[in-house]
Amino acid sequence: MTTPATTMRVSMFPKHDPGNPFVRRFAASLERAGATVDDFSYVRALRRRYDVLHVHWPDSHLTSASWWGSLVKHLRFAALIGWLRLRRTRVVWMTHNLSAHDQCHWLSRRLFPLWFPRACTHVVALTQSGLESARERYPVLAGKPSAVVPHGHYRHEYPAVPARDAARRRLGVPPDSFTLLFFGNVRRYKNVPHLIEVFRQLPGRDLHLIVAGQPGHGISAEALSALRDGDDRVTLRLEFIQDADVPTYFGAADATVLPFDSILNSGSVLLALSFNRVVLAPRLGALPEIQQRVGAQWLQLYDGALTAEHLQALRTSAPPIEIEADLSAFDWNSVADRTLELYRADPATTQGAPARPRGEGASYEKVRKQYSKP
Repeated sequence: MTTPATTMRVSMFPKHDPGNPFVRRFAASLERAGATVDDFSYVRALRRRYDVLHVHWPDSHLTSASWWGSLVKHLRFAALIGWLRLRRTRVVWMTHNLSAHDQCHWLSRRLFPLWFPRACTHVVALTQSGLESARERYPVLAGKPSAVVPHGHYRHEYPAVPARDAARRRLGVPPDSFTLLFFGNVRRYKNVPHLIEVFRQLPGRDLHLIVAGQPGHGISAEALSALRDGDDRVTLRLEFIQDADVPTYFGAADATVLPFDSILNSGSVLLALSFNRVVLAPRLGALPEIQQRVGAQWLQLYDGALTAEHLQALRTSAPPIEIEADLSAFDWNSVADRTLELYRADPATTQGAPARPRGEGASYEKVRKQYSKP
C-alpha cells in the first residue's frame, strides 16, 4: 500500500483530548499537510477503510478496575487490529511512555506487552533515546519501521499572556515574590507532595509556589492541603485549568518545577518552554535530549531527589522572561512531514531502520545527526 500524503486516511486514537492539547495540534498538523484525520471509534474503524490507525497511549484505553473488564477491552482491541491488519491498515504506536503512569489492573499490565507491541506495524518516538528505550523494553519493535518525531511546541495555542502584575493579582500572588509553578495533572509519578515539602524548607517571605492542576489516581486535594499546613506562600489551584486561564498561571510564574520520579517524555516541559519559562526537572528519560536542543539555561536538570538548594538556585539562573526560547526543533510542519514519511514506509521491506525524511543526501544527513545521540 502506497498512498500519497494528500490522500492519506488516518484514524487517530484519540484525535481530541480536553486535557491534552498535543493530540489536537498533532492531528491538525497532519491535516494541514493534506491528510484526512478522523477521531477513532470502533464503528468507524470497522466500516471505513483507513491507511493508518495512529495510537496514542494505548494503555489508557485498555485498563479497567476488574480483571474481566481488562480482558474484554484487550480482546476487543486486538480483534479490531487483526481486522485492520487484514485490510492492510498500518498500526502506528506513538510511544509517549513505555508503561502506564497510573495504576491499572495487573491483568492489563500482563496482557499489554504480550500482544500490542507485536500487533503494531510502525513505531514513533519523540526522541532518539525514547526510541532506544522502547526497543529495549519491547525488542520486537526493533524489526519495525520507526521514526523520531519531536514533540511539537504549544506556541499560538493559548491566548496572550497577561502582564505579570495582572496575572499575580488574579491568582492572589504577592507582586514582588520569586514565584515557582507546577502545572499539570497531579499524579503520583509527578512527585508534587515532595515539591511542597521541599519548598516549605526555604526561608524568606519573598518566595511563592503555585500548584495548578487536577489531582487524581491516589493523590487527593485534602492531602495536598494538609502538606501546605497553613503556609500562605503556597497557592493550590487543584482543579482542571481551562485553556483560557493557562496563560495567567505562566504569566505569574518566574520558573516552572516538574519534579517527576519517573518519566520518558513530557508535554509539560514543552508547554512551559512555549511560554518562555525556565524548567527545573530531573535528569530522566528523554529530558537530557530535549535539553541539548533548547539549552541548559532553559531546561535545568538535576540528579537524584529534588532539594531546597535546587529551588534556591533558580533565582539566579532563570533567564529574564523577556527572552524567547528557541523552539525551532519542535516545529509542527516538521512533525507532520516526518510522521507522514513514516506512514509510507513499507513494513515488508523496512527492517527496523528509522523512516527516511523527505529529501536525499545532505538534507537527510542533517536530520539524522540532529536526532541522534552525540
